[in-house]
Amino acid sequence: MNTQANQAITLVATIEIKPEHTEQAKSELLKLTKASQAETGCIQYNLHQDNANPNNFVTYEVWENQELMEQHGQSEHFQEFVKVTKDMIDNFVITEMTFIA
Repeated sequence: MNTQANQAITLVATIEIKPEHTEQAKSELLKLTKASQAETGCIQYNLHQDNANPNNFVTYEVWENQELMEQHGQSEHFQEFVKVTKDMIDNFVITEMTFIA
């Protein structure tokens, strides 16, 4: 890839859950978080729930590099999360960033 291939990658996922699925989706997000934190290349993986709107969650992730982040996206636990929660999610936005300062 480019010269950034070996740089750490920050990923922020914003997930809006349908209100009737909040607790089940939260349980699935907690499982995903635990499995992701154990992955090779995971520097940081934090799950947050919005205080004002408990249907909104954010993951803040830091991966050693692009390749390991992409492997996370193909991991069995991530694919299972997508499969199980596909009808529970209203909106799922992933923002990929590079730390600069």
